Amino acid sequence: MAVDDCKSFIACLSRYFEEDIDDEVRIEFERHLRFCSNARAMVHTFERTIILHRRNRSQDPPEGLHQRLIAAIEKCTE
Repeated sequence: MAVDDCKSFIACLSRYFEEDIDDEVRIEFERHLRFCSNARAMVHTFERTIILHRRNRSQDPPEGLHQRLIAAIEKCTE
């Protein structure tokens, strides 16, 4: 999968944080991240969400949170 645009970047976002992508895709992902301010903002938002969730592990995340987060990020790239 080529990660040369934000749509492809978003598709890899979860897998990147879960370390579930092959080296070639990871390299393309990180290259896109270096040159795209929107992608950096998405990663920052995703990281903050993960940190907040880890702080509140005693609570289950709301139903559908992951899907809503990805939908909100995708909306930013339209």
